[in-house]
Amino acid sequence: MKVTTRNADAFSKSPAAEVHVVLVHGRDAGLIHERVKNLGLSVVPDLQDPFQVSELTGSAIKSDPACLADEATALSLTGGRRVVLVRLGGEDISAALKQVLEMPNMESLVVLEAGDLAASSPVRKLLEKHEHGASLACYEDSGASLASLVSEMSQAAGIMFSQDALDYTIAHLGSDRLVSRREIEKLIIYAGDKSEVSLEDASAVIGDNGALSIEEIIYAAGNGNRQALETGLSRAAAEGISPIALVRAAQRHFQRLHFAAAACGKGKTPREAVKSVQPPVLFMFEERFQRQLGIWTEPRLATALQHLTESESQCKSTGVPDKAIGERVLLRLAQVARAR
Repeated sequence: MKVTTRNADAFSKSPAAEVHVVLVHGRDAGLIHERVKNLGLSVVPDLQDPFQVSELTGSAIKSDPACLADEATALSLTGGRRVVLVRLGGEDISAALKQVLEMPNMESLVVLEAGDLAASSPVRKLLEKHEHGASLACYEDSGASLASLVSEMSQAAGIMFSQDALDYTIAHLGSDRLVSRREIEKLIIYAGDKSEVSLEDASAVIGDNGALSIEEIIYAAGNGNRQALETGLSRAAAEGISPIALVRAAQRHFQRLHFAAAACGKGKTPREAVKSVQPPVLFMFEERFQRQLGIWTEPRLATALQHLTESESQCKSTGVPDKAIGERVLLRLAQVARAR
């Protein structure tokens, strides 16, 4: 089965009983790691227990296809079900997987951890279609999924976030789930016994890690500040921020600018237009956002959005490195802003 994005987190914590093999794949290494861990812990209490957990690689299975079935059918010395973790590269181990999927009374759960597999991957196609298989795609976190993560973690900790703190936190987190989870944990610990995380708390913790936020990078592009943009891109690359996350953040930013520019065209003042934007512009960026309304006309914004859409498509469908595509479109936007 192909597990939907909406149901993926819940499925990883409590997979369907009829599923024997689960593939976890995608671009977000942190989210992949989290879901693989959740799947394992749904079966055994300790993933470090060698009697209940075994680990294989795709290359080992490719060399000896029978080893997967051997591990999947092995009995635990301490009783109960077992987990077989497989770290998969680009190997096609679909034949070995078919054998495991057809085994009756399967007690082990086989979890495959992979990178960004194409839809044409034999392993992915097999598990998406088989009744005893499942495939979970791990996409980069967006504003909605980050908000859900903050909500989940804050509820577990018994603390609330003010709206400003939530907006700031989402804007300053990256696209890697593991990194985001650590940042939110750090913020909750910093807030201590407070009943609510404030904007001051969020900016003190998340804004103090020396990293230039994605938001700052996008504003540098929109302002035409090439030096700040290049610095931000270098730091983003060093921190492992996904290029496609930058492109999508730029799309959201220029869509909001386009909305505000249209509002100005209907008679609203720039300040009124900024206040009408949804989701709202963070207060610390309001002046810069308003200044950009003087740089970007509606026709320019339409062209910018077209370039960004094309770049996102290229990231997904061409052999050109994502980093080159993302940097090129942002530098191009900065050049347009400077030429106003």
